[in-house]
Amino acid sequence: MELNEAIHGRRSVRLFLPDPIPRDTISKIVETARWAPSWGNTQPWEIVYADGEKAKQLGDLFVAEAESGKFPRPDINMPLDFTGDHKARYVGLGKALLTSMGIARDDKAARQQHWLNMYKFFGAPGVVYFTIDGGLNEPYSCLDIGSIGTTLCYLAFEQGLGTIFLAASMHYPDIVKRVLDIPATKKVVIGIAIGKPHPTAPASLFRSDREPVEKVLRFA
Repeated sequence: MELNEAIHGRRSVRLFLPDPIPRDTISKIVETARWAPSWGNTQPWEIVYADGEKAKQLGDLFVAEAESGKFPRPDINMPLDFTGDHKARYVGLGKALLTSMGIARDDKAARQQHWLNMYKFFGAPGVVYFTIDGGLNEPYSCLDIGSIGTTLCYLAFEQGLGTIFLAASMHYPDIVKRVLDIPATKKVVIGIAIGKPHPTAPASLFRSDREPVEKVLRFA
């Protein structure tokens, strides 16, 4: 597969089939993804793969925490608000996605269920967690996590798998650390759900748009 094909073919999948992914497939993907660039070759990433009962346990605990009204308490600060074009894109994504799924604006129950589904990794059989040492410089180390995470997504697509970066996966890092036996000194940066995309569901087929080149590129 050409890299160009993977870049254009990858999308954020929001409904997966439950079929388990062989662990040797995950190992193969990470074997190549580890060559992603990092600042000063620091390679700050530490990777934990959760599947089977561990993934189910995480999802159940996340949902229980969210339904009890507990606010997210991530290790990495999350953006609190967007403005201008950024807000327009963010709001536009949510509207387009829910419309494609046939969820009406006033259907609070369906919207709530979609929100809870995030905590269950949209049904994915596994999730790849990236952590860093707690003492590392977050901006640069998180940039590096984005580097290897994106590389992993392209490699997964090459294997016929779908992925999605899930902020919900790191809302309750203390739970992640407890279930996956991650030291308290680590910071949970992000989890990427991975699995076979549902072949027909709108939540699986939906893809967000991108700004035209003319808007994002300027020659000095």
